[in-house]
Amino acid sequence: MDNFFIAYRDPMFGIIILFAIVFMLSFANYWWGVFKHKEEKQSIEKFVKKFEIVTDESEYKKLLEDFSIPLESLALLAHAYSKSGDFEKAINIYLVALKRVKGREEKQYLLSTLGKTYFKAGFLRRSAEIFLESLRLHPRNEESLKYLTVAYEQLQEYTKAAEVLDSLEEMGAKVGVQKNFLSALAIIKDNALSDSQKVEKLSTLAKQEPSLKRKLFEFMQHNSIKIEPSFFETLPFEDMVDLLWFMDSSVFDISTCKDSFVRQIAMAKGFIPYQEVPNPSFELEVLGKLHSLGYDKMGLGFEYVCGECKQVFPVHFYRCPSCQSISSVNIQMSITKAHHEENSSFL
Repeated sequence: MDNFFIAYRDPMFGIIILFAIVFMLSFANYWWGVFKHKEEKQSIEKFVKKFEIVTDESEYKKLLEDFSIPLESLALLAHAYSKSGDFEKAINIYLVALKRVKGREEKQYLLSTLGKTYFKAGFLRRSAEIFLESLRLHPRNEESLKYLTVAYEQLQEYTKAAEVLDSLEEMGAKVGVQKNFLSALAIIKDNALSDSQKVEKLSTLAKQEPSLKRKLFEFMQHNSIKIEPSFFETLPFEDMVDLLWFMDSSVFDISTCKDSFVRQIAMAKGFIPYQEVPNPSFELEVLGKLHSLGYDKMGLGFEYVCGECKQVFPVHFYRCPSCQSISSVNIQMSITKAHHEENSSFL
């Protein structure tokens, strides 16, 4: 017995035990990694099968099955199809690439790109599922979180969208404007509220976020709610020149407003006599002078430019359809023929 304890106190014995423990831990860690990799691969394959597209087209079928083609080439091909609007082929290629890829970063990138492709194609529910899978691999993927928020927003699942925004906020993103915008959409959708209650809640939100005053104004116009002069004169007129241009005088008579910019619109419409104003808008000044000369065959046209991605759209947006930025719209006016205005409405 004494000999055993002497051996146990031998430094060499301790070193052997230490190496044995390190070996066992390394061995266990290796096989645990193999098991997790296999489990993750099976999970991806099972996930991909839910989204596979059955098609009889064969022009690129052999290409997809050729394992000699690098994944980078497949990704570029899928991107080209997506840019040209052929989302079905792009999705098919991304799904094939997902089966072949091994690294977590590559899988996360492909899932995020696949989610955006589904989003652009209009499959919002599927895109949300893809982004959730992407976040399972990489929970701090800011791009996936951003698009997941927009997907839930467009699905009118505002509570889920707000929860995703909380995650983005914890990562340091500025989401105050988006939260207020979601709150406004939720208020408008809430059937338990009367119109007057909705106006009251939207007014409170608009005090925190002035860009929502246009949303409140649209809601009041759409529901034929009386607009008081005290509220009208607080509106951001230059950010809603299109609404004022096509505004029904029975809802509110803009010729009674004392604001300089609104009076330019009234003069351009011929509602009041033309007068010189300081710092006039070029388009409104030209139309006002034409009306003063008796020429009324000209009008205004509008284009909407995103301040972030610079894309141009024919209708107003609160969230850019291209880059998904919020409150980034800039309204540009142009002089057109008067008949372009006939039967125009922004509601």
